[in-house]
Amino acid sequence: MPPATERGPASPQGRTASIVASLLVLAYAALLVGAAIPSAWTFLAAAVCCAALEIAWRRFAPSASSYFASLGAGGAWRALVRGVALLVFLVRTDQTRWILLAAAALLAIQLLRLAGSATADLMKRRRTMPIVSRGFDLAPVRVPKALPAVFTRHTEDLLALPDVLLLAGATAAVLTGSIRELAIGAAAAVSLALVGVCVLGVGALAMGRVPAERFTAAIQRALGKVAPNVALYFGGSPETLYQLEMWVETFEHLDVPTVILVRDRDTLRRLGPTRVPVLCVESSQELRELDLPALKLVGYVAHDASNVDLLLRRGTRHVYLGHGDSDDPAHCTPFLKAYDEVWTSGPAAAERFRAEALELTAITEIGHPRHPDADRPRPDEADEGDGLTVLYAPTWEGAGGEPSPSSVAVCGPDLVRALLDQEGVRVLYRPHPLLGTRDEATANADREIVALLDDAAVPQPAEVPDGLEAARDDLDVARAAAVTTRSERVAALEVWARKQLRPNDERTHRVVPGPPFSLTACFEAADVLLCDVSSVVSDFVASGKPYGVTNPAGLDPAAFAVRYPSSRGGYLVDADGYGLSGLLSAGRGLGDPAAEVRVAVRLELLGPEQPPAMDRLRAQVARTVEGVTLASS
Repeated sequence: MPPATERGPASPQGRTASIVASLLVLAYAALLVGAAIPSAWTFLAAAVCCAALEIAWRRFAPSASSYFASLGAGGAWRALVRGVALLVFLVRTDQTRWILLAAAALLAIQLLRLAGSATADLMKRRRTMPIVSRGFDLAPVRVPKALPAVFTRHTEDLLALPDVLLLAGATAAVLTGSIRELAIGAAAAVSLALVGVCVLGVGALAMGRVPAERFTAAIQRALGKVAPNVALYFGGSPETLYQLEMWVETFEHLDVPTVILVRDRDTLRRLGPTRVPVLCVESSQELRELDLPALKLVGYVAHDASNVDLLLRRGTRHVYLGHGDSDDPAHCTPFLKAYDEVWTSGPAAAERFRAEALELTAITEIGHPRHPDADRPRPDEADEGDGLTVLYAPTWEGAGGEPSPSSVAVCGPDLVRALLDQEGVRVLYRPHPLLGTRDEATANADREIVALLDDAAVPQPAEVPDGLEAARDDLDVARAAAVTTRSERVAALEVWARKQLRPNDERTHRVVPGPPFSLTACFEAADVLLCDVSSVVSDFVASGKPYGVTNPAGLDPAAFAVRYPSSRGGYLVDADGYGLSGLLSAGRGLGDPAAEVRVAVRLELLGPEQPPAMDRLRAQVARTVEGVTLASS
């Protein structure tokens, strides 16, 4: 089964890369033809096209480089083709007396390319630290800014490219019959390659004053100043970053010093804005040796093999938070026994654990604090349309469990068609970020749904400045100051999301991608929810609005309610659409027999409304930190 990856909007780079690669092949073929004929103007035009296309793909189709490398036609081989073409061109134009100069220039460029590649590798190694960070004060260590990407990516290609000047000089020399133009081209090409090597050398030397030991010591000092009592831990990759993102704003609102711990450098960069300091420690050994004397509580958002690296730390309370509360059996795993405590939203989770005979040491209910809305300004309310807005938010096909909880492959398109056939119904389609990554039938059904909705995708939002816009590598990220809180980012996104989800005359239905669209924004725009058995039910039930739960496997309604208790507050919708009319009637205010049960289900899933969940979390964190402190003193 292929690994799961988070789906984002379809990228056009694949097609662009194919076009650029095809044009480049034609350009190199024309270069060889121009050399063999020989035709000076064909040779010159092809050389210019080769150079232009080599530069163009770095901006418009960066994947083309890896595509050529996979075919064994990397930058070094393409440079060899250009060199051979030059020598063939001189032989075919009866200018063999100039071959020695051309060969010497090509050799010099090749040596400079090798030197530049070695220098770039040295600089990369010097800028790769065992521990990197975001939001820590590293002022005592003056970390040099990273070189522009043109010097740090595809270095071999870049340093081989100056030979195009040599090709141009040779063409001019053949046309004029004078070696002077060839000499000028050779000098220019070698000089340009030399400049590139010197720039890389300066960058490598600048990093010489910041050895890894000094940088790590600076992070440790900064960490000592923060003295975090609480860590939010995430051992996953960027593909599942949403599991961490849903907790970041909540942890910004804690009253104790907090740090976010991640294990992947790309995750460090892709994590959204936050003023909570972030630490990235890839090595298990480095993490075990990290000095965190004030750390009393670690919250884990997902089960990951790397969790064990921190679970071994003594004098710390290890708490599983999860990334949503659901009746899905995958949420009742024996891995929960590895933690000192499990913090849940409401009593329903504890009932689930007992039903699965999971004997956990401690279960604490903290409510649903992941959306501390009261602590940030609310945007203006969106205008309400006359129709009924249905949010269809199916889950993904899961990590291999049977049967799949997702309705998309079984009946997703049919359910959407049934909704579209209803008068005055507007559909918002918000699939799980991983939907379609494990099953081709699900991916095809997802594409069919998107087509049914006329591919009415929302645009991407404008980025909120967070200090990382100009960051070129990990150390640039470490140098940048955190200027935006998660609350500011979420508030800005909510304003944007409400405008996008508002009904309009041109496009009623919407295909809503996962990140950056929050479920909260979708919930606010919807009158009713249609979803699968997932944590979306627990998130939505707080709204009090009607919801429907799909039954793709066709289970008996009574058995379904026993197996998935959260569905009891909603309307069961079978694969053939039976039950959908009850959900729509409830949304239109024509009768909602599940309303009373829904209130009870909300209490089971989320616990009491008072005190507020954020206050309960703060109090529980304070008690845990104090308890561990007393126990270790």
